[in-house]
Amino acid sequence: MEGEVQSWGRNQNGQLGLGTTEDSLVPQKIQAFEGISIKMVAAGAEHTAAITEDGSLYGWGWGRYGNLGLGDRNDRLVPEKVSSID
Repeated sequence: MEGEVQSWGRNQNGQLGLGTTEDSLVPQKIQAFEGISIKMVAAGAEHTAAITEDGSLYGWGWGRYGNLGLGDRNDRLVPEKVSSID
């Protein structure tokens, strides 16, 4: 379990990063981070972001207002790497 990123709870917009919009009543491993070292996670009500140990940024969940940093307004059901951080 050490080094894994897990999520659970409400998942209306895919903010759990599990590939679905189904709520999760128990912690589940976010498979997209297999083999990736995460430094920090910031979880909101409808979207989530993570920074890796090498400084990469990932966003997922509700993207309607561009809040995922991915250059569009689309929701993401799994973490997606932000192409650049200035």
